[in-house]
Amino acid sequence: MQTLGQTAHFNIQYDETLLGPDGNPNAISRAQRVLGVCEPEFGLLASWYKITDGFGPDNRITVQIIADFAAGGASNNGYKGSNTVIKIGNQTANANAIAAGQSSCMSFVAELVEVFASYRNQHGNGAWNASKSDGEGLSLLCARERFGTGYSLFFGTPWVNSWLQSSRDTQWINASENTDKNPLSFGLSLLFLYYLKNQLNHSIPDIIAAGGDSLAQTYQNLTGKNDATAAFSQLINKYFRPGSTPQLTTENPFPLLEGLRRDVKLSLDSEPEGKPFRVNEGLALTSPFFTCPKDLYKWFVDSAPKKVTCVATVRGFGLPIYRWRINGVDLNPPAQLGQPNVQGSITVQATVTTDHAAQPSTSVLQDILVNYGVGEDDFSSNLVFDLPGVVGHVDLSIEASASERFASSDVSWAAQSITIDNETLYWEPRYYVDRERCMKPFLDVASRYVRSDPFFSLVKTLPDPPQEYTRVIRELTQASAQIVTLAQHAPDQARELRYAMSSALGIALTVLDELGKANIRSAAVPHEVQET
Repeated sequence: MQTLGQTAHFNIQYDETLLGPDGNPNAISRAQRVLGVCEPEFGLLASWYKITDGFGPDNRITVQIIADFAAGGASNNGYKGSNTVIKIGNQTANANAIAAGQSSCMSFVAELVEVFASYRNQHGNGAWNASKSDGEGLSLLCARERFGTGYSLFFGTPWVNSWLQSSRDTQWINASENTDKNPLSFGLSLLFLYYLKNQLNHSIPDIIAAGGDSLAQTYQNLTGKNDATAAFSQLINKYFRPGSTPQLTTENPFPLLEGLRRDVKLSLDSEPEGKPFRVNEGLALTSPFFTCPKDLYKWFVDSAPKKVTCVATVRGFGLPIYRWRINGVDLNPPAQLGQPNVQGSITVQATVTTDHAAQPSTSVLQDILVNYGVGEDDFSSNLVFDLPGVVGHVDLSIEASASERFASSDVSWAAQSITIDNETLYWEPRYYVDRERCMKPFLDVASRYVRSDPFFSLVKTLPDPPQEYTRVIRELTQASAQIVTLAQHAPDQARELRYAMSSALGIALTVLDELGKANIRSAAVPHEVQET
């Protein structure tokens, strides 16, 4: 056994004879990872346990990276002063040094928590005995909280499933089982501790400090109530019906909330799905900047199809059922519980704006095909789609909703707008050289009198405003037109909506009215005339 290093509280050792799949020693890399985190973790965990003595230069803990255990990843001999030893299995066959290092750190935390519990047990506090189910549950919780990735890599399937998939015996809430080897009892303990932490909002240090001779006693010490089993079981069985609960991918399904306390968040991202290709080109008589004389310039339009990834995440749900809509059209087929990975296609109406040097804002409402796939886990749903054959800038509204499988029929949702830019208009290099030449003297003068960053940002985009500006203008125009239409049938509701939009956006009512009327007038003009 080789000594890698010594710190204020630890001696770190490793077995140099352990060889990885490549034939080289790999225990040293696990030991190096533990050496790097041991002191920070000691400081944090000791503060959770409120331990201020018993450890130090005269009572260092020896941590050894050894051959793999037959029945586990690590062990400790309890608190023995200067003879305290933590042994961590090397994961010798694991060729991923980073993953093995994360799991080693996770095991280190789990064993150090039990050493601290042993120290407190020897000083008159019998809570969190490492040889009982509640102590094992606390050890696992701390390990997962500190090194969640290493925890997941090492254990795989969450331990709470062992209890959730069983007949759900709750006897170990009122009396901890005298073993740390039964997944049913310590799986229940882990789930109950997360109930205390994330459902009832008690911190880990407070949970440790309130530790009693059972989980029920700990609950009573924290809440002042004596209904631990009933309160916990009622909540769990409401959201995770016995006999109908699938395997969870997390140890911590909390908090479980209702109504407006639940939350759905949506993120959207688009990225190129193929190489750009030329779709149009030509010559245009134009001015690169309003102070430049007009000239003939070559222009080009390239298209690069995009793949869009939408991720809906939820908070407060137990077994969420997700639904997606694109421009008001439901996916068909939708994702189904028990069959979370589905593929399909829908046709939606969307505004598509095409780039053209002479007509930079040519927009039409058209049917577009959307090919999609949906995948899900406990707390998120991923929608990935593309728009085959569509060239232009496509305005889409994405909606994601979630409801409970068992607990209630309430629906929570989120929505975002996005423009899928499947094409790009650009000019020959001479155009940009002339623009910079004309722009510089103007900006030099303007900088003496104008101190507004938005002003300069807008000026620099002329004569081609960014797509997000034009999309917002289009959407605002269309919304205003809908208000004008609504006013013909429900004037009171239209008036309230006008005031709400005007107040929220800081836009004068007359401007909204004119935008709406202009949109209606343009819609009545034949498309050929608009282009002319």
